[in-house]
Order: sequence, then structure tokens, then C-alpha cells
Amino acid sequence: MVAIVLAVVVAGAVALSQTLLKRPSAECRPVIDLLDFNKSQAALIASKAEGAEGVPTAAEETAYAAWADGLADRAGKVTSPELASQAVELAGLANQFVGKLGVLRAAAEVQAPGAPAPPVTYEMSVLNDRITDDLAKLSKACRR
Repeated sequence: MVAIVLAVVVAGAVALSQTLLKRPSAECRPVIDLLDFNKSQAALIASKAEGAEGVPTAAEETAYAAWADGLADRAGKVTSPELASQAVELAGLANQFVGKLGVLRAAAEVQAPGAPAPPVTYEMSVLNDRITDDLAKLSKACRR
């Protein structure tokens, strides 16, 4: 009888440790929500661009805008000062990236065939790298 009770207690402790200890901290929950949102939006944007080449269409730009707005909304829910700073920076970079899409489309319309890429493409590449870095830092901090 004691062995059965002990086995039940041990099994309960293992189950509890697996659920509670692996749960994200309260300060990481909004970050994980932000990261999950980013992942789902990336898939949505990729599906809209599937097979398309060149400058993003207006429909893709709308999806990018929803992505940036969603990141800003979720960044505002991050309460840990260090994580909030990173999340807000990420949202700002995403907003800047989206703002450059119209500039890219306008530059592409007047670009001569074979001409070098317009400067905005390089600006967007730098923004993309910074966004990727911020996402990696947030992920490292909360997904371990």
C-alpha cells in the first residue's frame, strides 16, 4: 500500500514539474505570444506571395501592415523592462519596414531594366536583419 501511494506521489510530482516548470514565466508569456504571432503572420505573408516575384503587391503590403500593427499591439503588452524595450524596438523596425514598401513599389515603377536595385532595397535589407536579430534575442530570452 505504501509503495502504491509513493508511486502515485512520485508520478504526480513528475507530472507537476513537467507542466509547471516548463511553462513560460509571466513576463515571457506576452513575448511568446508576439513570437507566435510573428510566425503565423510570416506564413500568411508567404502564402500571399507564393509564386510571385518582384515588388510586393498591395495585398501583400496590407498583410505586412497587419503584421507590423500586430507586433506593436503585442509589444505593448510586454511588461518586463528589458524585454519590453526589445519588443518595442522590434515593432518600430517592422513599422519602418512596412513604410518602405510603398517607396520600393514607386522606385520599381520608374526603374530601367537592368538598372541596379534602388537604395530602398538596401535600407529594407538592413531593417530585415535588425528585425531578425531582435526576434532571435526575444526567442532566446523566453524560449530557451
